[in-house]
Amino acid sequence: MAALGTSEQAELPIENVVPCFTPGTVIATPSGEKRVEDLQLGDRVLTRDNGLQEIRWIGSCRLGAEDLRKAPSLRPVLIRSGALDHGLPEADIMVSPWHNVLIQNDKTAQFFEDSEVLSAAGHLTGLDGVDVVDVAQVTYIHFMFDQHQVVLSNGFWTESFRPDERVMASLGSRQRRQIFELFPDLRDTAGRKAYQAARRALTEAESRLLLK
Repeated sequence: MAALGTSEQAELPIENVVPCFTPGTVIATPSGEKRVEDLQLGDRVLTRDNGLQEIRWIGSCRLGAEDLRKAPSLRPVLIRSGALDHGLPEADIMVSPWHNVLIQNDKTAQFFEDSEVLSAAGHLTGLDGVDVVDVAQVTYIHFMFDQHQVVLSNGFWTESFRPDERVMASLGSRQRRQIFELFPDLRDTAGRKAYQAARRALTEAESRLLLK
């Protein structure tokens, strides 16, 4: 079995926040739904494309009131139940602004020739029921598989952690070191490019087309 990484909660600089879940989000596993904060290394999670996949790495960070005051753009985004197509999500879900969620509707096929795409939650805030929320503090949690996956969270398909160029640059040194130990190929640009997105990830301008 492949080696597993260290589960770490780190006090990261505010610029180091990456796409993440928040505590209380439930993730579908073979033994039922588990709160994201209760997931452990080696746990298997249901994915949209590849059945059950084992968590290889978990990371988290906490932003306090002062962090959020200095960088309000890092406040979480709340997607209310039924705010998106097909009555999704099944329950309110709160994620970091850069966390990608799966979008599937007539517009995705019309504009992008893909039936399913990924959009950052923060790019959907023009929709009713999708809002940036004021919180006193927030903990962001992310987990990673051998490949980028789409996982079921609060009955809604969203992404796992994907170590692209921007995200790896934003991580703290300890977390980067952990990931490089698990995935040596990610040390270089070619390796990071090989860790491909599970779906096309829209830019902000592309996501805005879905709001019209």
